[in-house]
Amino acid sequence: MSSEAATPDPYADPLVFGQRLQILRTRRGMTRDQLGGLLGKTGSWVKGVETGRLKTPKLETILRIAELLRVRDLSDLTGDQSVHIDLFAGPGHPRLAPVKAAVDAFPLTTVPGRGRRCEGAPTCDSYHRHSNG
Repeated sequence: MSSEAATPDPYADPLVFGQRLQILRTRRGMTRDQLGGLLGKTGSWVKGVETGRLKTPKLETILRIAELLRVRDLSDLTGDQSVHIDLFAGPGHPRLAPVKAAVDAFPLTTVPGRGRRCEGAPTCDSYHRHSNG
């Protein structure tokens, strides 16, 4: 009987950058090709970094990887516990703020008889057709 070794925890075990990258990437559900494409690289480049065939990338690339994988603290990816740098602070989509503003500005309506006035919103029109028809 062969027993599979448990996946190492990148937050507790001393792992090299490539191992941490692979674990965090797979936990995010991202393939090598997907991550590579988002970085302007290839899936085989990601594999090379993960396996140690290629050197640890430059800081600019590390920061982009951390952003794509939504790593909250850079030390989770680099393994350097001496400096904690908070990175990811939210959903990360660039259009989130305008969408939130549009949703917040949208007037709420309720069904008549519930204490508020209905002003022709599609749900109110549908209610009037079905309840008075």
